[in-house]
Amino acid sequence: MKSFMKARWEDLVMVNYRVDKEWAERFVPTGCELDLYEGNAYVSVVAFKFCKTKIMGIPMPLYREFNEINLRIYVKKKINSTEKTDRGVVFIKEIIPHKLPALVANMVFKENFHVMPVIASCDDEMVSYAWGEGNFVDAKFSTELGAWDVGSEEEFIGDNFFAYKEMPKNKTLVFEIEHRNWKLRNLKEVKINIDLEALYGEDWAKAIEPEPTSVFYLDGSEVGVTLPKTLT
Repeated sequence: MKSFMKARWEDLVMVNYRVDKEWAERFVPTGCELDLYEGNAYVSVVAFKFCKTKIMGIPMPLYREFNEINLRIYVKKKINSTEKTDRGVVFIKEIIPHKLPALVANMVFKENFHVMPVIASCDDEMVSYAWGEGNFVDAKFSTELGAWDVGSEEEFIGDNFFAYKEMPKNKTLVFEIEHRNWKLRNLKEVKINIDLEALYGEDWAKAIEPEPTSVFYLDGSEVGVTLPKTLT
């Protein structure tokens, strides 16, 4: 894989909710289908750190490190006529604190980046993210890093290596996200305040179940992202 962008993603906190399937279907790109876990559709609010960002091998000036919050749903695409699928995500909205990286991402990847303050703090005992007007997730670490269980909700949410984007005229863009399998840490004493309506609109707030099904931490790694191409 030839990466257009390389970076290190660190300290990922995944806040995961069930979402109404019929509503989520509206955001599934042409050529993909909604990916379900035990018959349920999911969205995740993901907070993480972008570090050591490079574009075509050149360090991104001024903005090599910043924080991001994104809302995603889970989809899959069948590989030819086989039963295998390329599992991936559709980014609904991405929030970062700087205008230039948001402009580049919206132009190159045709994504939906917005700008607002995002603050992160992480040490050996806790992780914390705060963004916008009073949104936050705070938690303490409860276990050592380890692999997720096969067939678990954590695997369903964390094991994705493609991103898809619906374009005009029923075309879909896809880009690959390459990284090692991340390691999982369970969290304790989790405190969350996410204003879904203010961040994503009234319809999303109604479609998402109010209480998350899980919250967990992934360590992250070096990540490579390809230029988007049209899905065939």
